[in-house]
Amino acid sequence: MVGLDNAGKTATVKGIQGESPEDVAPTVGFSKADIKQWRFDITMFDLGGGKRIRGIWKNYYAESYGVVFVIDSSDVGRMEETKETIAEVLRHPRISGKPVLVLANKQDREGALSETDIIEFLSLEKLVNDNKCLVRYRERTPEEIGAGVALEPCSAAIGHGKKIDKSIKNGLNWLLRVIAKDFEALHERIGKETAEQRAQEEQDKRERAERVKRLREEREVLRSPECCWQFAVLLNNFTSPWALERQLHMKGYHPLFQEIFCPQTLKCFINGKAGKFPSQRH
Repeated sequence: MVGLDNAGKTATVKGIQGESPEDVAPTVGFSKADIKQWRFDITMFDLGGGKRIRGIWKNYYAESYGVVFVIDSSDVGRMEETKETIAEVLRHPRISGKPVLVLANKQDREGALSETDIIEFLSLEKLVNDNKCLVRYRERTPEEIGAGVALEPCSAAIGHGKKIDKSIKNGLNWLLRVIAKDFEALHERIGKETAEQRAQEEQDKRERAERVKRLREEREVLRSPECCWQFAVLLNNFTSPWALERQLHMKGYHPLFQEIFCPQTLKCFINGKAGKFPSQRH
């Protein structure tokens, strides 16, 4: 379950679980909910929607069978941000082709945008067609189904459990039916993509370890007597601390400006006082 912060994701999850959605605190990171619906055992991840946390969303795409995207219908000022965010989600290769339930939440608030207005604001029809996503339709006639895209207008705050907003219940049931219908193909895809993601994470981990190893080796070189001798020569050739500092940078002695590698004599020379860094920049 994704969407901008304050869209009502956690309130929606709590309502599905049968808990009161009142006094919900913003989600920091993510929260996990295990839900029993029909014959399904569902694990739902409620992911934080703040700008700084959205980067973690992609870590959950590979093992997700479906997506619920929650929109704050009453927050007109953030519709452009919502448009960019939902576009980024639907375009991701590990989401493209999977079923997506879009909940236009907070319909009980004054000034909430209608279903038609939100579709227009978000250019949702084009996004869905371009990325081949199956998006939840509200109840339509057979002639209308497939003619465009519709959201589920709802309000997570008006009830919970058996009294939850009917649109949320219908939307979730639709999502589960679609997943069940195509479960084998989805399960095979998720197994493949999860394995690929884990392999990539292992490769990234090895590359990080190699970078750390190289950095440590470079620092060991800077501790050598040869480097200390070159350092002393530089120290004797400059009367201006800033000229010395520039020359050290040009010669690649950046780690020397870290406290553990900066000789006491250099600290005294540049600052006139021991125990200080050469400058604020370092």
